[in-house]
Amino acid sequence: TSITTASSSPWRALRHRSMRLWTAANLTSSAGTWMQMVAQNLLVLQLTGSIAMTGLSLSAQAAPGLLFGVVGGTIADRFPRRLVAGVGQLGLALVAFATALPAAHDLLSVGLLMAMGVLSGVIATADGPACSLLGNDLVPRRDVSSAIAVGAVAANVGRLVGTALAGLTIATAGTSAAYVANGLSFLAVGAVIPFLRTARS
Repeated sequence: TSITTASSSPWRALRHRSMRLWTAANLTSSAGTWMQMVAQNLLVLQLTGSIAMTGLSLSAQAAPGLLFGVVGGTIADRFPRRLVAGVGQLGLALVAFATALPAAHDLLSVGLLMAMGVLSGVIATADGPACSLLGNDLVPRRDVSSAIAVGAVAANVGRLVGTALAGLTIATAGTSAAYVANGLSFLAVGAVIPFLRTARS
């Protein structure tokens, strides 16, 4: 009975070392992403005083995925997933750091924020599928459903932690610090990728 229970556990993917490492990295990245999202919403609201513009700025980041999602998925399939994910994480980190600099000196405009959001969205069209598929590669086929469940939990926990940390970080260090934190979270994921080992069965 204990064997059956263990094999059917939704957490069984975490038996694999690479999956545990990847889950920790994704939780960190998710928290960083939500920190930046809170900061971005606050910045747009401060710059424009418009809730509608706040929603539009988020839509600008989501639009590339809607328009070019198929292209991004093709890139993730055609090229090595580690390479696509690694380059994607580096690109997203650079965008976050590039946004943090003008934010720290009160030089941000709504147009620049939206442009950076669109650029992040373009990178994510390939990076997102590559990271998702890479996570599935870390466990045997029988544990893929568990890996997907664990990834969803990490994303939701990261959302809760990230929004809480955003409030604390922005209050004590400013909005630019949230962007820096997100950039560091992307670098953390990129640093983990070379140490991941795919499952052999």
